[in-house]
Amino acid sequence: MPDPNDRLQDCPLNNPCDPVACESVFDRVVVSHIISGPTRVMWELLDTFTDAGPLEFQLQAGHTSSNDSDDWIDVGLPVTDAYFAFDDEQRVWGKTNFTHYRLVLTTSLGVYYSTPVSGMGTLDRRSWRMAREKVRIKRRAMRVGDRGQKGFLLKRRWTGADCPVCLDYQTREVRNPQCTTCYGTGKRCGYYYPTACVWAEVGPRARRTELDGGQQRGTTEDVVVPAEMLMTDMLSEDDIWVSDATDDRYFVHKVTHIDEMRGVPILANVELRLIPFTHIAYSIEIPQQLVSHGVEDE
Repeated sequence: MPDPNDRLQDCPLNNPCDPVACESVFDRVVVSHIISGPTRVMWELLDTFTDAGPLEFQLQAGHTSSNDSDDWIDVGLPVTDAYFAFDDEQRVWGKTNFTHYRLVLTTSLGVYYSTPVSGMGTLDRRSWRMAREKVRIKRRAMRVGDRGQKGFLLKRRWTGADCPVCLDYQTREVRNPQCTTCYGTGKRCGYYYPTACVWAEVGPRARRTELDGGQQRGTTEDVVVPAEMLMTDMLSEDDIWVSDATDDRYFVHKVTHIDEMRGVPILANVELRLIPFTHIAYSIEIPQQLVSHGVEDE
């Protein structure tokens, strides 16, 4: 039987890998997504990249927009001195396409990673530049405005190994919402490595405290916070957003797209719900948050 007190020391949340420190040498990565496959991924390198060939590219797939996540897997074999690769596998079966792709470039001088790109849609270069400019302007507005808050995103795990401690093997329900192995998600480790610099333009809180006798919940206090957030990180219901300044942690409850470009989401209204301070989610350490609270992003 597994030890209920086992904190799973090999879990990336507790022993995070070193984040990718190098800036991307990729100018652009384009995902031409087809639901049933094949998906074609194309790329271009910056004109300032001067490493000598041969250049070996390995296509990888994952579930988040973070290079620090531990679920990246190789797709097919590496290709040499090419500009595209194919993924023949259908990876999404529901209504939300959470698949991301990245390239790992290996040369005689080093290894380089591209910024992960989602498979939500394909933009031509003109539309891609317009979308990038929209994101830049909005992020800048969040940084300089009085409502913008910097935070971290904990992407919930929906795939992977089941929790060996609290998951009911017959009903597949979580028996302990405060489980230190899965953090109440039913999946081992619970959340991916935190994504840093996820900004939110936070609105005023709405709070309601009441005595709920009908559902036997006792006295409840619901705190709902509206926010505008960029969709570059592919927010999903039950993800956790952590405020860098206050360490308040919120469940993402509802995501409504308010700006799209040719079907690709840019900006969304997000309903955040404050997590009670007794919740196990507050025991998840944010390594980037522990470094310093007084250092501004460059």
